Amino acid sequence: MRIAHISDPHINLKYHPQHLPRLRRVLEDALQRQAADHIVLTGDLTSNADARDLRTTRRLFETLGIMSASKLTIVPGNHDIYGGPHLAEELLGFPDRCKTTDYDEKLSIFQDTFSELFSDTIISGGSYPFLKRIRNVCFLGLNSNARHSLLNNPVGSNGEVGKPDRKEITELTKHHAWQTASQRIVLMHHHLFRRKDLDHLRLPDGVTSVGIAALLEQRTLKLHGKRHILKTFGEIGADMVLHGHVHFTAEYERHGIVCLNGAGAVHPISRSDGFNYFVIDVKPYQREISMVELPKKISEATVSSSDGNNLVTAAA
Repeated sequence: MRIAHISDPHINLKYHPQHLPRLRRVLEDALQRQAADHIVLTGDLTSNADARDLRTTRRLFETLGIMSASKLTIVPGNHDIYGGPHLAEELLGFPDRCKTTDYDEKLSIFQDTFSELFSDTIISGGSYPFLKRIRNVCFLGLNSNARHSLLNNPVGSNGEVGKPDRKEITELTKHHAWQTASQRIVLMHHHLFRRKDLDHLRLPDGVTSVGIAALLEQRTLKLHGKRHILKTFGEIGADMVLHGHVHFTAEYERHGIVCLNGAGAVHPISRSDGFNYFVIDVKPYQREISMVELPKKISEATVSSSDGNNLVTAAA
């Protein structure tokens, strides 16, 4: 089984019109040139939690023939719930927007828009966590988006997998679909790396442990309780974690678990290093991971005049 991992396309017809053709070309490359059997998309499908952008993304999946549970698995990102500031003048008011966001309603809209993709999932209560078994691979899908908090999540970008969720994960993964899989893969939006992990990664120009990692581990773009989460992942026997949230593509390891950040395919921090995504080959007794770089000419589309100097470029 061949899996393509892509994250953070940030579809937004108003402010990022170039992202839709980029996502199309990434998906076409994965399906045609790489002959992927299954696509995994780990959040931030949209940039502004706009229902129109969700429907546009759905139509793209339909035209490519992947709008089915057997072909595509997705989990939500923080932008799918809270959106984001796109103009400089929106920055100051964005915390108030997050405060007034109806978290449950936004998550429900996300689920309803892509309902077919969750039709074959195994759940114990609500929509998350879920299990999805595709051949010899079992995915554990999580919603790692934290609810708004003035102290712990003021702008909606921080994540958490709290104690009740971890308990539910432990119970859910006792299911034979997880226990008998040859590869057990966790899907979530938020990252698991630490500042020192970046010293060993091949990263785009300008992304260093002093720069982007220092930003990540400050007030925003943070996953609370990583130590407890990783302990749970170890106890349930997770082989891999696929995520996005921070816009570069890299492989690293935490507590013996291989982690892939797939957020550099459509909207990378630095375009000079190319547009990349992961392909994972799962074979009976082995697993192979490769980073695929798209030719730059098929990654770039004409940028509209809305991409002016007053447009905010976010890292997550």
